[in-house]
Amino acid sequence: MQENSSNFEIILPDGTVYNPNKKQKRDSHTIQGYTSDGKPKIMKFSAKTSCDRCGECCRRDTPVILKEDINLLIEGVISEKELYTIREGEKIRSSIDGDTYYSSMELIKVRPIFGSFTCIFYDLKEGCTIYEKRPSVCRQYECWSQNFSITGLDKKRLTRADLFKGVELIEEVLKKHEEKCSVVRFADLIDELRKGKEENTEKIAEMILYDLSIRDWIKEKLTVSDDVLPLLFGRTLFEIAPFYGLIIEKDGENFIIKITKEEEE
Repeated sequence: MQENSSNFEIILPDGTVYNPNKKQKRDSHTIQGYTSDGKPKIMKFSAKTSCDRCGECCRRDTPVILKEDINLLIEGVISEKELYTIREGEKIRSSIDGDTYYSSMELIKVRPIFGSFTCIFYDLKEGCTIYEKRPSVCRQYECWSQNFSITGLDKKRLTRADLFKGVELIEEVLKKHEEKCSVVRFADLIDELRKGKEENTEKIAEMILYDLSIRDWIKEKLTVSDDVLPLLFGRTLFEIAPFYGLIIEKDGENFIIKITKEEEE
């Protein structure tokens, strides 16, 4: 009578193979993770309980700035050139699952390295370059915990109103910009255009032009650099248009607006 055989094998973590039907020498040390008589060894694991500066969170997203971080700006640890604003209702792409979401509130965040999600303060060799004075969200984040969340973000977040309170010119400009270039209104016009309301093409173009012109105006009026504009006004409507299914091409003083095929399907 022939002994039953099986092709069943176990691939161990180190790449070695354990076949329960194959006779092993009792003194064999070739099967790591098992004793000489075939019994599994006790595997030892060390749980991560603190930040070891691996940089994973730094490469995955940039932190939201809270009111308690204001001293980082006052001390010059973080400058206005290293921040940008996400406006309420703006579509943003998640670095975790790649999906897009609508921001439920205005947020001020540290800027990422261009073309990535990586924090501008992250260095491949050094890690976080402001680690000892990093934002509070970074301090509170525990990558080893799956339940981390910022509770009460609506009250804790730093806003442009907090930053520029009392600076009348900027307050007025930001108010006008929101009235003329609301992200929510921009999205509504695009939805209506998709449903056949062709006259919205001109309205969308007017919004884009106003958004660009008010940036040029404030640059001249206050002598601010281009680097500060993303904090003052957020991303341009021209930049965020593709998130809403629009392709916008500039032809001289005119804009050519097209709805992408993906959004039409």
